[in-house]
Amino acid sequence: MADERNWTSFNAGKMFYHIDRWKSIVPGRPCPPPALITVDPSNTCNLACEWCNAWKVRKNMRQLSRQALINAADFFAGWKSSDKKYGVGAVCIAGGGEPLTNPHVGEFIERLHADNIKSATVSNGLLLDRFFEPLLHNEYVALSVDAGTSKTFNKYKGLPQDSKAFDKIIGNIEQLCRLSRSRNCRLNADSPSNGVNYRMLIYKDNIGEIYEAAKIVRELGCKNFHIRPASVPFDGQISFSYTKDELDEFRHQIDLVNRMPERRFGFYYTLGKFDENFKKKNDFCHCYGIFMTATLMPPNQEGHPDGYCLNVCCDRRSDPLVRLLTNADDISEIARAWGSKKHWDIFRALTQNEIQNRCPRCTYYTHNKIYENCIEDNKDNLLLDFI
Repeated sequence: MADERNWTSFNAGKMFYHIDRWKSIVPGRPCPPPALITVDPSNTCNLACEWCNAWKVRKNMRQLSRQALINAADFFAGWKSSDKKYGVGAVCIAGGGEPLTNPHVGEFIERLHADNIKSATVSNGLLLDRFFEPLLHNEYVALSVDAGTSKTFNKYKGLPQDSKAFDKIIGNIEQLCRLSRSRNCRLNADSPSNGVNYRMLIYKDNIGEIYEAAKIVRELGCKNFHIRPASVPFDGQISFSYTKDELDEFRHQIDLVNRMPERRFGFYYTLGKFDENFKKKNDFCHCYGIFMTATLMPPNQEGHPDGYCLNVCCDRRSDPLVRLLTNADDISEIARAWGSKKHWDIFRALTQNEIQNRCPRCTYYTHNKIYENCIEDNKDNLLLDFI
């Protein structure tokens, strides 16, 4: 399974599929819609992760209304570039808060499916059992469990020591895995990238539990196990770094999982956005990522019940600097704002100094490196035509 990640969604090479789309990201020209949009259905959460990168957003305990979600699904399906060549291909349902605290998420997934928009859901898993049927339409369901034992889970999720939440989540995952295998559905598609994905953010005490978590993944029948280092969030609620002993233990745990007998799941660890000490890289000069994706969020407290906000950076959800729309209620306003002067003003505000010193680890690091080396100023550092 040495080259298993080469042909999965974890391969950053898929970015090159979008190069022609991204070449249209030019001031004064119509900007193509993003291929992927993240939707935060809810700012409320039933856990309190110590490393949460949305803790400030969660103070605004609002949700996207049913009407806002349905409007969004239909709008995404119809939003096309001026030449009709490009549109929104996928929606990642995440947060913000825990997306499944919004009771309308199931209907939203079904509407996306009806509109031929691919979807995926990132959840903590506590409420999975309320949405089993619609979740079968997802390409993948990623469960942010972040632990291999109940003790560590409770410690980092803000729960009492005797909480049974971990057991509840494991039971929910097992049921979803079993149900998906029994159906002809997107979640059970014949692809190494589709399926139920057990996720683990690596954060201090849980490093030594990677192999224990892997054994759980094998028992549950999950398709994939994905780990990556937690990173210091934008809002600076916490600050941490990894010791040499912790980094050595990480490598030891990786080796144990790679040598695991009868491992029937894909094992992926995302390290390319970090240096050898798990500190952010962010070694690019401009953020073109803000034209490649967006995050639809609930309105602020004073916003209309069917309103929404639109951020152009998922890593800085709470930051008004990257807020393209605030408390809008007409969903088509997104198309008019996309690529507008305000959008480019945000781009110019994200200076190299801002990116390197204030931005957290960049989710769209690879996007920006590709633009910088293969598109910006007509560069072609890879000689792309020489295949």
